[in-house]
Amino acid sequence: MTQQTVVTTGSNSGIGFQTALHFARLGARVVMACRSLDKAREAERQIHAQVPNAHTLVLPLDVSELPSIREFARLFAERVGELDILINNAGAVAMPLTRTSAGHELLLATNYLGAFSLTGALLPHFTQRRPARIVNVGSIAHRFGTLAIEDLNWESAAYDPWKAYANSKVALLNHTLELNRRLRAASSHIIALAAHPGVANTNIKAASERLKPPGRFRRWYARHMQKLIPSAENAARSVVLAATAPHVSGGEYYGPGGLFELGGAPKPARMHPHARDMQLSKRLWQKSESMTGARYLSEL
Repeated sequence: MTQQTVVTTGSNSGIGFQTALHFARLGARVVMACRSLDKAREAERQIHAQVPNAHTLVLPLDVSELPSIREFARLFAERVGELDILINNAGAVAMPLTRTSAGHELLLATNYLGAFSLTGALLPHFTQRRPARIVNVGSIAHRFGTLAIEDLNWESAAYDPWKAYANSKVALLNHTLELNRRLRAASSHIIALAAHPGVANTNIKAASERLKPPGRFRRWYARHMQKLIPSAENAARSVVLAATAPHVSGGEYYGPGGLFELGGAPKPARMHPHARDMQLSKRLWQKSESMTGARYLSEL
């Protein structure tokens, strides 16, 4: 992959870091798009410690903030210019109700609207010389979500942080399938697909642990179950497969093949019916355009 460029968001830790490390080992140019430059540079240092000749570039990006996405796209065009693979990995887990500067609920903004906007901003920069891919990193939790277009931004319903997380991941998966359909209609050489890591020992999981109420079950879980949770490196396999395997197709969704898709070798994953609903997809796309101002593939 020495001639290819990969953008991975949230690549300073967890799944994103392992994905960036994998591509560095393959010889690709890896653009590490991260909110914290200090953490990103430390992650870059760790990559170079393992891959001394790694070709990496750190660029600032807060996917929850639209101005940051626009500035990232400008810097990318100026300093890199051409893209082969975009991995929308950056995400946030359940947290108290918070809104971005644009008034968007933070989980929706981070887990979905950011990917929607960044994809549109980078679409003109994809290489024309070979097939390209967009991989959106989902979550097994999407199965417990819904896609309420009329209240996507949590302005009416009572806010629930875990529901908000699940809903944002339903939206991301629905968008992935609709994006692939629109790319096909445009006769594009780019395919869009998704993958989820199952459960892994990552920083995002540690953050979610803090939201769980204390008690005997939590202590039992920590003693007996933590050792069964895959490492971030193993959990990243589904994402790597979606980004690199020659046999995959656009519109597919991969996850671990073990019990309940929590871990194991990657295989096609279960998908929420809302993700396949084409009428919902069109409404979600229109709503996303109006919320973000990002417009692309709109007439297809």
